[in-house]
Amino acid sequence: MKDLKIVLVDDSAIIRDYLDMTLARIEGCTVVGMAADGNEAVNVIRELRPHVVVLDITMPHRSGIDVLREIRKQDSDMVIIMFTADPSIVLEDICLKEGANHYLGKSEVLDLIAICKELVSNQSCKF
Repeated sequence: MKDLKIVLVDDSAIIRDYLDMTLARIEGCTVVGMAADGNEAVNVIRELRPHVVVLDITMPHRSGIDVLREIRKQDSDMVIIMFTADPSIVLEDICLKEGANHYLGKSEVLDLIAICKELVSNQSCKF
């Protein structure tokens, strides 16, 4: 089985580095790229074509919701995990309506790890 390719998108270098170190410990997961703003995110995702994107909502230049919409126009199979400091039910509803697979608060790192482990072990993944 191929590794699960992941792109991390967050304007905080601390969050990106923490997630990179955390997800790298999961066998079968590889962080292939990172982005610090919405415009960079779209470019990195188009170039690297990851299986999973961990996407913050509040970022410079373009919001995570805008990036989500752009990604969904091009790829309906990519797993998009909104990972945000704002646990708003309204934002969660918007993100899920726009095509996010998951909506997690930044305190829910264990849930993010569980999702990635499940994707790695799921033999029916399209990667």
